[in-house]
Amino acid sequence: MFRKKTISPVVLLLALCGLQLSCTDAVTPEFQFEEGLIFVESIASTSTKASFVTIKSSAIEFGVYVVNFVEEASVEFENVATGEVVALIENRNSYIPPDDFVVRSGETWKLNIQLPNGKKIESLPESVLDVVPIDNIAVRYDPELTFREIYGGRFVPGHQVSINFSDPPDSENYYYWTYKSFENLDYCEQCVESIWRNGECTPVEIARFRSRYFDYACDIDCWRIRFPESVAIYDDRFSNGSAVTELPVGDLLLHTKENMVVEVQQFSITPAAYQYYKVLKDIVDNSSGLNAPPPAALIGNLSNPDNAEDFVFGRFTAAATSTATAFINRSLIAEQPLEFRNPIILEPQIASPYPPPATVIAPCSENRERTSNEPDGWQEE
Repeated sequence: MFRKKTISPVVLLLALCGLQLSCTDAVTPEFQFEEGLIFVESIASTSTKASFVTIKSSAIEFGVYVVNFVEEASVEFENVATGEVVALIENRNSYIPPDDFVVRSGETWKLNIQLPNGKKIESLPESVLDVVPIDNIAVRYDPELTFREIYGGRFVPGHQVSINFSDPPDSENYYYWTYKSFENLDYCEQCVESIWRNGECTPVEIARFRSRYFDYACDIDCWRIRFPESVAIYDDRFSNGSAVTELPVGDLLLHTKENMVVEVQQFSITPAAYQYYKVLKDIVDNSSGLNAPPPAALIGNLSNPDNAEDFVFGRFTAAATSTATAFINRSLIAEQPLEFRNPIILEPQIASPYPPPATVIAPCSENRERTSNEPDGWQEE
């Protein structure tokens, strides 16, 4: 039994920014904030490298409301039928299973967490449905794709991503979409009033007439990963058994003019999972005011087995997943990108006033926002 509890939308948005969403617009909260709330988001997928767990805790730091990643937790997926336990490892703001881990249709899994303070969190069991494949993915450029306050209150350019798929007949089906976009990254680190030494930016006194920062090129091919800013869901109430065509599932803003691969993941989810993501969508899409009450109590399937009064926000979802990719050439786009890039400045190599060795490269550190693994569908220029 879950204790009924609600939380302000801005706190949920702070948590979402660290999960599968990339939030951009700033908000001004006008309500009481509660510290120590735990947010968990997890997906166990039928696709490799698509499963993850994020754990965050709310806090106030220097008068600012934040949601911090919880480190050093013990996290595992458990197959309810067989008792198989898969341990996840901490990897830069998330916990991930081995690269070859997948769940399979018909299996039932649950999530087990023990926080560093000893608190336990468990999910209800979640069954894996059948995979519904994506038939086709299409990308359309629009110089005025969507309105954004953060970019001066104007319509900004980007690509709309849409898909086609065939909905199975004779059953209720629910879907949730997310995506990753991959852009080639030439420079992996920028050190401000510091230099790159021993795997980190090391503070130094910047020499007179020198730049306040230095850029360091990636030591190998590297890609930046971005995530969606919104929640995309669908139920087949009015299209059961029909072909669904040109359904928009995401917007890719023109942050840069680097070429891009977009990888769309389509999750077949349970009715309970759909209701949870629907509440999240209502909160994220609510433009009438973030200080309004949430449209519904955000109740997932997580709890503390030792304390029924200790509420945990978030959800574990076992998801049948299909994936489709598309390559986007952006070299001929006339509009200016949204991200401003300062001039590239390299650390001096000759007669350098800084401690040796003079350095111009930095590693492509693997994390949720960066990878050296070439994405499927990538095309060299």
